[in-house]
Order: sequence, then C-alpha cells, then structure tokens
Amino acid sequence: MQRRSFIKLSAIAAWYVLHPVLLNAKKNSKKTLVLIELHGGNDALNTVIPYTSKVYYNLRPTLALPKSQMNIINKQFGLNKNLSNIHALYQDNNVAIINGLGYAKPNLSHFRSIEIVETASMSDQFLDEGWVAQYLHSKKSSVPIDAMVIGKRNKGKLFSNDLNVLQIKNINKFLEQSNRISSVKSIDGFNENLKYVQEQQNLIVRANTILKKYISKDELKYTFDDSQIALDFKEALKIIKTPLDIPIIKIAQKSYDTHANQLSTQNSLLKDLDSALGSFVKELKSNDLFDDVLIVTYSEFGRRVKENASMGTDHGTASSQFVIGGKVKGGMYGHYPDLRKLIKDNMIYTTEYKSLYNTILSGWFNDQRNPYRNFEKMKFL
Repeated sequence: MQRRSFIKLSAIAAWYVLHPVLLNAKKNSKKTLVLIELHGGNDALNTVIPYTSKVYYNLRPTLALPKSQMNIINKQFGLNKNLSNIHALYQDNNVAIINGLGYAKPNLSHFRSIEIVETASMSDQFLDEGWVAQYLHSKKSSVPIDAMVIGKRNKGKLFSNDLNVLQIKNINKFLEQSNRISSVKSIDGFNENLKYVQEQQNLIVRANTILKKYISKDELKYTFDDSQIALDFKEALKIIKTPLDIPIIKIAQKSYDTHANQLSTQNSLLKDLDSALGSFVKELKSNDLFDDVLIVTYSEFGRRVKENASMGTDHGTASSQFVIGGKVKGGMYGHYPDLRKLIKDNMIYTTEYKSLYNTILSGWFNDQRNPYRNFEKMKFL
C-alpha cells in the first residue's frame, strides 16, 4: 500500500473509531448526486438528434442518423436508438434533457475545457475549486468522506484539494486488502514515526470491522453488463444503499473523442452507458431509492456539426446532457442551438453551465447561497 493511501485511509479509520454513533444512522435520509463524465467530448447531435434539420443532414452526409435509428421523443427530436432505457425513462417523465450547454469563448482543448466546466470558470480564469466544492465545505457531514470518485478517471478539478475525496476502483478489494493488516502492540519509547505507523495500523483494523457493517452484501436483483461503466455503477450502489451520507459520487466513461469512425464507437459507448444506467435505475427503484438519487451527465464539450474526412467529428462547442431521477420533472430544457447559425461549423451555446449548477445546488441540495444563484434556475427540479 502506498504511503499516501495508507495515511488517507488511516485518517478515515481514526474518524470511524472516534464516531461509533454512525452505526445507528438511518437509511434513506440522504440525497446523492451521481455525476457521469463522458470523457472526450460526446457528440450531442447524434445523441439528441434534430431529425427535421436539413443542415444536420447536409453537413453530415455519412454520420447523420435516419429516423429508423432513433427513438422519437417529439416532432423535432429523437434519441439515439442505443438509448432505449433513457428513452423509456424520458417517457416516464424522469429525464430532463438540457440542450445547448456551454460557456462564452469556448476552449476546444480537452484539458482546459474540462477544467472550465468543472470549476465553472470564465474561459480566461483559472480556478482550483470545483463547482461543488463550496457546498461540500458548508455541509455538516456525518462521515469523513466528502465525495467519492469511482473508477480509473482522476477526480480532476471538480472538488478542491482540502476536501476529503476518496478515489477507489473496487470497494470489496479495498476491504480485502485492509483485511491483511493485523493489529500490533505499540512499543513505548520506540521511534516516533514507527509508533505512528503502528497506531494507524491498529486504526485501519478497527475501521475495516466497522465498514463491513455498512457495505451492502445483498445480491443485486438486476443483471449488469461487464463493461467498465457498469462495474462502476455497481460500486456506486454499494455506497448508496448504505446509511453513509456521501453526497457526491463521480464516475466516468472514456473514449468519446470520436475524430474517426464515430458511428460504431459512439453507438457502442452509448449502448454501454444506457445499459448500465438502466440496471442502476432498476436497482435503485427496487430499493426505494430512486427519489433520493440525481444522475447527471457532463462532458468537456460537444462535437463539430460538420463531419470530417475520417467519418468522425472534431472538437465542438455546445452539448446536450441528461438529468435523471425520481424527482426530476422530465422534458426538454434550454434551447437547442440553431444549426443555421454556426461559427466555423460549431454551434452557439444557449444554456450556461452555471444555470445547470444553480438548479442542482439549489433545487437538489437546497443550497440557496451557492455562487451561481444569480443564473437562471431551470424547472426540472
């Protein structure tokens, strides 16, 4: 175990040992936000498809999807056919589609744009604190973990350095590894550094015992695929089904940077995402938890309207994202960008990301003092 991970685990262990009252925490008394980063820049136009637009078909002679490859949601738009579960949830009014998401003076670098989206900064402003950080700082949490990142993708700039964000790939493996640590008897008068390590080792052993009481050992009622995104959703369920109040869980799905051969790549990714989401939502519903969880997708940017010579699309601007949950008022929100008014074949954003963040923070977490409260609040919550 690396020293950094050991020390972090030790701090968490110490907290659990000193706060046994958590054992009596009530289930279902919390709200969880699950953020799904579609890393690489998902193509909104082949996700939420403007099938009545001539521009869409003219600029995408090989990539534009016919109506036969979509699930129609209204007289203008359809969802990619691989999003069958999301379509069904949309018909049940549990999906809000936020269109035209972006920000002024868009940056088309993956690294910079994801920083802008996660920190809600201006294009020429560099911030170290993510849009959820202030809320997490103000929240009086009953656990020592402010948020979790599940999977291989790093936490990025979504949080801040002084928050206790636990990144983990597999909770059961974590428990297995901590099972290997045995308690030891501290030796007085010994090297102080070694004594500290011995004390922390004992705390880890005791923390392992406590954590086992929380992590659900229930068999899942619904089948999940073997995709990485599905495995990450399964890990998220282990936390959500416990009384541990960890308000934000981030997972990510990579490979959306579809410069070439976009159709097969994006369709496969959306199919995996939809299947994982479908099983995740069914499992939440079976545990009466769907009303307590808000699922939000996001991406660093969208894709260019005009296809390139490699049967793909280059970095673009505005995107469409999904907000899913039992408390969501479904429908289309924000104006879909006018494809007749493009700048260098890119859409002009119509919905500021800060408006989405204000809606989530004030409408979901009831944080009326969030820094984005002056931006329009959408009505999906």
